[in-house]
Amino acid sequence: MREKKSGSYTPFWRNIKVVPYLYILPNMILFLTFMIIPIFMSFYYSTVKWNGLGDPKFIGLENYLYIFTDDVFIKSMFNTVYYSAVTVPILMVLSLLFAVLLNNKIPLRGLIRSSIYAPAVVSTVVVGTVFIWIFQDQLGLINYIITLLGGEGINWQNDTRFAMVMIIVATIWQKTGYNMVIYLAGLQGIPTELMEAATIDGATTWQKFRYVTLPLLKNTHMFVIITSLINSFRSFDLIYTMTQGGPLNATKTIVMYVYEQAFQKNYYGRAAAAGVVLFVLMVAFTVVQMKAKKED
Repeated sequence: MREKKSGSYTPFWRNIKVVPYLYILPNMILFLTFMIIPIFMSFYYSTVKWNGLGDPKFIGLENYLYIFTDDVFIKSMFNTVYYSAVTVPILMVLSLLFAVLLNNKIPLRGLIRSSIYAPAVVSTVVVGTVFIWIFQDQLGLINYIITLLGGEGINWQNDTRFAMVMIIVATIWQKTGYNMVIYLAGLQGIPTELMEAATIDGATTWQKFRYVTLPLLKNTHMFVIITSLINSFRSFDLIYTMTQGGPLNATKTIVMYVYEQAFQKNYYGRAAAAGVVLFVLMVAFTVVQMKAKKED
């Protein structure tokens, strides 16, 4: 057998294993086609004036100047941040609470878990329709309870003060179960030896939760925060089903603004500019969260 000469050069491509890349190639093609390329195309279209017909006309940053002087866009940014700032913390607290309770051996645990998770697999359009009925001003369940308690019914859909509350409640009902499952997976990954050691040391239930469970769920917290934040920032179907951004733009988010500019007014450049702003916001929030995690 001929021995290799010492110090001989081997091209790097001969060490590359092709088969694993062939397995992921279909997914990478789809990801490139439907994610990466559209992102770069959005940056391009945000700098042109185009109504979907003819050739785009390059106008530089005029689309950005327009949307940042548009009161409707400013309102949609505020609504997006407000919606996210309310829903994400509530989702985290409720999901963690249910996960901790249902991680213990209690009667009908499997049934309760399934019941809480079930809304996560229901179509968002169906969820929106059901909550429109629940919050209906004449025959809705919520107003019926309010009147039984001696209060006065609220016109939820047409009141600028309460329309967003209706959407937030529907979102929490639908998304809590999904996050609960993520927390359950995190809780079951905590070694039982640590809990047993804390019990032997005389730690109370709250102390075990505060000093053992919460710190060990740090990565799970980060995952839930980032995914919930992204989902809330790009929420569209639930809002469109329930209020279509009304009343008086009280529930219009950035995604709703993009839809309106692109498909109702045919201002594709402005829609792309708003989409780029939304993309930058999501990236910025994600980076901040990742840096906060590293500092911990």
